[in-house]
Amino acid sequence: MHQTHKLAPVTHIGFLFSTGYVVAIDMTARNVQDSAKRAGLPWSIAKGFDTFSPISSLISKSAIPDPHNATLHLEVDGVSKQLDNTGLMIYKIPRQLADISRVMTLDPGDLVLTGTPKGVGEVTNGQVMTAGIRVDGKEIEEGMLEVMVKDREGTYEFAEN
Repeated sequence: MHQTHKLAPVTHIGFLFSTGYVVAIDMTARNVQDSAKRAGLPWSIAKGFDTFSPISSLISKSAIPDPHNATLHLEVDGVSKQLDNTGLMIYKIPRQLADISRVMTLDPGDLVLTGTPKGVGEVTNGQVMTAGIRVDGKEIEEGMLEVMVKDREGTYEFAEN
């Protein structure tokens, strides 16, 4: 994959899918997010803490022939919290990448998280999150992910200089 800027969603569909996929868990520190919102400050910091975006191994594109027809799942301590098909995405992957590339350049190795199934919720210290992706009912081994939830040491507070 080479650097991309200002892609057209239809004409670049083959190119856009050329690298592969990963399963990612997009974490948010809601307490930091809420505090930032109340103060009228940017809340992107709430997504940027170390360990907040665990990802699976790279999944080859051949393992997911149609990225708009796969099932994503996430369990917390064995209890299903998210289970949905990628066909429910409001904007398909080519459109998302085209829109992003109008604002910023996409480089080889960049990760783009394309959405979250319903069922977002809180996790607490000691819980275990497992996630993955299935195609035609079969689990894709490279997409399996297991994460032990750990409280972050220390605190973070917004402060004006």
